[in-house]
Amino acid sequence: MCETGVDLGNGGPAGLPPHCDPCRENGEFYTIIVEGFVFLRTFLFRIGKNKETALKIIAVMASGVFFLLMAETLRAADEEEGTTPQTGFYVSFTPSAVGPFSIDTTSPGLSPGTTKTRWGVGMDGGLGYRYNDFRVEGQVMYGRNDADHVSFSGGGGDLSGYYDMWGATVNIFYDIPVGARFRPYVGAGLGGIRFKAHDITLTGFPPTCGSNTLFTYRLMAGISYALTDAWRLILGYRFMGIGGQQDYETGGVPLHGDPIHTHAVQAGMQFYF
Repeated sequence: MCETGVDLGNGGPAGLPPHCDPCRENGEFYTIIVEGFVFLRTFLFRIGKNKETALKIIAVMASGVFFLLMAETLRAADEEEGTTPQTGFYVSFTPSAVGPFSIDTTSPGLSPGTTKTRWGVGMDGGLGYRYNDFRVEGQVMYGRNDADHVSFSGGGGDLSGYYDMWGATVNIFYDIPVGARFRPYVGAGLGGIRFKAHDITLTGFPPTCGSNTLFTYRLMAGISYALTDAWRLILGYRFMGIGGQQDYETGGVPLHGDPIHTHAVQAGMQFYF
């Protein structure tokens, strides 16, 4: 792929580097439109190499389009005979893939730094009650992300060690009544977690450790599909915020962490009884 940052509004494909095929036969480059009669205003942008930010924007836009199209498709498909969700108690089990997150830290004796993690795993288990299109659920959770690297003024490098979290939340869900077999849902929850750093170590420095009990909130959206009268398959997204200051220690020096935000993709099951 060609990382060109070329404004095609000035000269068109003639401004591309020689190794880029202007016909895009092999996917050499992609374009974005920032001005036109379909827009209320011109989108401001800056040419650069911040691919992570660009990918986040594209992912959010694609997710919105996907959910709109999926809701309409499922509404039409579910006009066929389906299975009405049960009213009553249910249990849920939801493994998740937890995306990388960052922890910004400050200390009286150390330079401010940013620690980043790798992709991690999570497990949620819940007991809930459904009434019509609403659900209330108590949920316990576990998650783990290995430390990846740290950066600070004048240094940084790869890390060993990991972060984990145990917690519990109370969640409220609304199952959007587009049909019986397919059901999009949205939800929110509040609770608390224990967040712990396990020997986060940069070569040549003492390990960072610490355990904190913190407030957490979460926002969820997804879709469920009725396999039978009792079993439903779940596919969804979860945003989780971890509030409050975290306190750690590095070689006897106190270290304070800022609030954390995590994103996860979830796939699991519900069983109604």
